[in-house]
Amino acid sequence: MTYTAPDTDTAISRWLTSTTRHPEIAEQDWRDGRPAILRTGIIYDAVRMPMELVHAAVQSTVPDEVATALAEALDGPVVCHPGQWHYALVSPGTCEIWMSPCAAVRGRGGWLGIPRVDRTKPTPVAPYWAVPIERINRLCPLAAVAELLHTGRERCEGREHSAAYIAVLEHAEECTACATATTAAPSTCTVGTRLREAERTARP
Repeated sequence: MTYTAPDTDTAISRWLTSTTRHPEIAEQDWRDGRPAILRTGIIYDAVRMPMELVHAAVQSTVPDEVATALAEALDGPVVCHPGQWHYALVSPGTCEIWMSPCAAVRGRGGWLGIPRVDRTKPTPVAPYWAVPIERINRLCPLAAVAELLHTGRERCEGREHSAAYIAVLEHAEECTACATATTAAPSTCTVGTRLREAERTARP
């Protein structure tokens, strides 16, 4: 997806790093090609959307097509952590009112790996902006995020392996180890491992 932000990269970067007392650490991470680990719940919350629900909702797994569909549906910034999650940035305080069972929200006290503002090209591992930030404080509408997830779940439920996949999602809502797992650092939870193996076996 093409990066065309009306606000400058510098202004957006300063806005993002306003959540930390040490913005120089975040800036160094970005210079070194790493995502900056920044607090949620201050200038935004982050809805952690399972990738399979997103793919089902937009009916594509092609990164550029997914990015275009997310931009049209959500009209706000979305971070992609490849192979795991998409994070829609929404208004702070969402964590306290979020009602959808399809995704969890990281709010006050949470953290998120935030890529440099111009990291918009899909990568196999490193986080990137599926939908870049165009303006400071312009976030995804909560209703649009909930609707996208609802659509994705409905489409997943039409598949043979849906029960196994939904079991994985529901377990992750209760298990911190599984909820925070990444490809590089997989969960050590034996229950989650069994559920994920069952889901993979049930895939068409």
